[in-house]
Amino acid sequence: MGFLDKFTKARKKPELEKTKPQIKFGKVEKDVKIKEEKKEEIKKAKKNLLHSNAHKVLVHPLVSEKAAMAEANSVYTFVIDRKASKDAVRQAINDVYGVSPDRVRMINVEGKKARHGRSLGRRGDWRKALITLKKGQTISTHEGV
Repeated sequence: MGFLDKFTKARKKPELEKTKPQIKFGKVEKDVKIKEEKKEEIKKAKKNLLHSNAHKVLVHPLVSEKAAMAEANSVYTFVIDRKASKDAVRQAINDVYGVSPDRVRMINVEGKKARHGRSLGRRGDWRKALITLKKGQTISTHEGV
């Protein structure tokens, strides 16, 4: 029985593995240097992971009359992921468009009630971000629309 085996079997202690320093060209490299290299690789992987999430954070630019008027004041509107933070949005804008936002404001938009014949329903909630850029910076969001 699996449950009783936990109590009856003697537990074996794992032996500690002894790490030997690597020898290259007659010099001894310490394990500390190897650990630091692994930490740097992990940091680079995390940084690349942040850059790859830009398409998940920014769903699409919001195309509306109100958003088009706000673009005259260098305020751009995007539909974003509901769980995204301001820092993630700022990083995604920097990755995709190459500009750093001056200000990021976020709004939770509640879905409207919808009706299809006799059945009632509801559209999904969504989140939008208002990105303010510094003077002289622009984003081309309406290419191909």
